Amino acid sequence: MDVLGIGNAIVDVLTQTDDDTITAFDLPKGGMTLVDQEQAETLYAKAGETTERSGGSVANSIAIAAALGADSGYVGKVHDDQLGASFTRSIRSHGVTFTTPASTAGPSTARCLVLVTPDGERTMGTYLGACTALGPDDIEQDDVAGSAVTLIEGYLADTEHARETIGKIVDATAKSEAKVALTLSDAGCVERHREYFRELAAANVEIIIADEDEVAALVGDDGIPSLLRDNGGNCEIVVVTHGAEGSTIYGVGGATYQIDTRPADQLVDTTGAGDAYAGGFLYGLTHGLPLQVAGRIGSVAASHVVAQLGAQPPEDLKAKVAADVPEFR
Repeated sequence: MDVLGIGNAIVDVLTQTDDDTITAFDLPKGGMTLVDQEQAETLYAKAGETTERSGGSVANSIAIAAALGADSGYVGKVHDDQLGASFTRSIRSHGVTFTTPASTAGPSTARCLVLVTPDGERTMGTYLGACTALGPDDIEQDDVAGSAVTLIEGYLADTEHARETIGKIVDATAKSEAKVALTLSDAGCVERHREYFRELAAANVEIIIADEDEVAALVGDDGIPSLLRDNGGNCEIVVVTHGAEGSTIYGVGGATYQIDTRPADQLVDTTGAGDAYAGGFLYGLTHGLPLQVAGRIGSVAASHVVAQLGAQPPEDLKAKVAADVPEFR
């Protein structure tokens, strides 16, 4: 397998709305608010016409990588319910191998109500539900060891149970040529678990993908190069995204690449832009392409994702990337 992803399996429930509705829902515009099951069901009932798709940061990235042609798999926990079946159908439809057994007891499948306003901004109310039941028993170490890269979602650090899962992944990669990649999820997550992430970056993680706020929360005054193997860390690659300003890729030996964005044909929904970048980048990396080309693939993939509603792979993504990236194969 080229890329294996481990993360929170969440169904994205998308709806287009206006600022007044967001105010009425008492959600901070542009933010992500955790809600309980009762709140989630209330929001869902009031949302009106919706579209349901598999979601979660790493699930989105893995779907993009698969749509580009990578041999991809995903590990995440859903419940044996309607939304769990929806997640399973959706992620498999992109060619992702997904075989994690569904829970038959406990909380229902996680869902995220994504409210998209006309300016393309997304406001989220997230119920974590069954995805928090993901544990070490769900990890097949042979699958991890047999994958070129295993991408871990930073949000997994929020529970001790999930940290044990990360530990099992690290153990599997230590016995193989497989590499560990970490996406930092959000700056708040980094601030909650900074020392834990620093320990991973110093000893276990070879690739970090994060936006500028997340990586700033991680390194503090030490600077991004402190994460790299030739500066005391363990990372071979650190990718930092800057939104509309592009991205920067740092490699060992002082190599640095500035990657421009590809302007979107239209801006509909920024949901999953960073996830799409990560999926495109990891496709390029696992197919032997230079770092700057992998970054360009990520940038082009992200530009097409924000031109639609939701973070799923756009139709004919391979052809769209090939039209912008001559080296794509």
